[in-house]
Amino acid sequence: MAAVPTTAWHITMDINGEPYPTRHYAPDVEGTSDACFNLPPRQLDYLRAIHEAGHAVTALAGRAHLHYAQIVKGPATSTQGGVTDCCSRFADGQAFAVFSAAGERASDRWLREAGLWTPERAVAVEVGSHGDRHLFLSINPHVGFGDKQIDYRVLHDLADAALDKHWAATVRVADALAATGHLTGDDIATLADLPNGTHTAA
Repeated sequence: MAAVPTTAWHITMDINGEPYPTRHYAPDVEGTSDACFNLPPRQLDYLRAIHEAGHAVTALAGRAHLHYAQIVKGPATSTQGGVTDCCSRFADGQAFAVFSAAGERASDRWLREAGLWTPERAVAVEVGSHGDRHLFLSINPHVGFGDKQIDYRVLHDLADAALDKHWAATVRVADALAATGHLTGDDIATLADLPNGTHTAA
């Protein structure tokens, strides 16, 4: 990954007491609840599904072994609306970077294509991805938000390029995941027409 010039990040909120940068600006967004999206339940379920589908398909494209993906349907009982579980041995560091940012970027893309995108929803997507960002940054301290060697926007650009290549597969997976709430890794591999990687023992 190479650092590239980027627009400024906005810091209008804190998460867990830490400033949280967002690429979009919507100062009225508060908190991390589903209410920030202001979407009906079916669209909220699909937003969760496309997020996890973005992770799942890019995990397969990155040669990881995918165990499963699932979403919470209806009101979330925690701040986690879904999970994609895979072995952590990716083809390389860039593949893991793509996987880390792909849920966030798939959500943003779907909102745009569905005619639902607003700055407020875009920020809510970013805030909802704080767990993904935290995990990646905890093992990649050289990546930051205009203050480190590599800007996090690079991850967004890499994820966008991967989703361009696999968008039809991502939508197929999201459609099925929104309907069922849970898919095995092999189910997803079949839907995406991508091989499931080799399981890595813990």
